Parts: sequence; C-alpha cells; structure tokens
Amino acid sequence: MTTLLHLLFVVIKSSVLALIYTPFIWFLWVLILKARKKYTGFKWYKIFAVYKIVSILLLVFSFTYYGNKGLGDESRIPLGYGEVMRASDQFAYFVPKGKSGQIHVDTYVLKGDNLCMSIDSGYKVYNLKTKGVVNFSDGQMYDAFAFSYGLPLSLQLQSFKVQYDQYWGGWRFWLLP
Repeated sequence: MTTLLHLLFVVIKSSVLALIYTPFIWFLWVLILKARKKYTGFKWYKIFAVYKIVSILLLVFSFTYYGNKGLGDESRIPLGYGEVMRASDQFAYFVPKGKSGQIHVDTYVLKGDNLCMSIDSGYKVYNLKTKGVVNFSDGQMYDAFAFSYGLPLSLQLQSFKVQYDQYWGGWRFWLLP
C-alpha cells in the first residue's frame, strides 16, 4: 500500500512539475520558431501536447538510474558506475554489481570512486571503478589506511538517512519528480 501511495505521489509531482516546466519550454520553442520564421501562432492544444510530453518524460526519468529514489519504504541513492546504496525498513545495504550477497551497512561515505563503509564485522573500502574491496577488522586499521589514502576517517562516516537527505534534498527535491 505504501508503494502505491508513493507511486501516486510521483505521478502527481511529475504532473505539477510539468505545469511549471511547460511555459518555459513553450517560450523557448516559440523563440526558436520565430528565429526560423516558422511560428504559426498560439494554439492551446500545442501547449497541452507539450505538457503531456514533459509530464511523461519526468515520470520516465523518475525510474531511471539518476532519478529513482525508491518506492514505498525502499530507498536508494546512486553512487556512480551503476552502483546504488539501498535502504529498506531503515536498514541500509549495498549489493556490488554482479554479486548477489548484500552487505549490511551501518554508516558510509563516498569519496571519489571509493565507498568507505562500516559494517557489522568491521570496515570496508569498495572501489566503484575497479570493483576492488579492502576489508578491515577494526577501526584503528581502517583509520590508518584512510589517513594514508585521504579517505574519510571512521568518525566521519554517516548514516543512510543523513546521506539520503543530503543527496535528495535541496534542488533535487524541488526540481525532480
């Protein structure tokens, strides 16, 4: 039920955003047509057609890699290279591309291509580009490695909720479905 309500919210938000974007797109389109001397005048059905196209494009974008926030209690943040950090029922997890096992993540930070995570059994540094993993059993070993490679220290790692609010807040909240 939560997923359906969230889907309805995404459809409504896409429609409202299309109402805001359509006049700007229409204005640019009219400027281009006037510059080419092909402008045929104002027609409501053309504006409505632009609105429908923009609304559908926004809805489709909301299910792409960069636009998908998750539905219902499933949340996601794109990390890069096709990888995502997911959370379900307030528990964050990471599934490396091509693997089937989940890594349950307590806190994490993405620095460049490196995903630094604290997990149940210690710490991991996962390189998104090379798919390489470095495991650490305790915080002191991880902090020494992190310090020498310019990565965030263990106290700088943040929870999924904090990262989700930072990523999807601000302009992404207001301008994307």
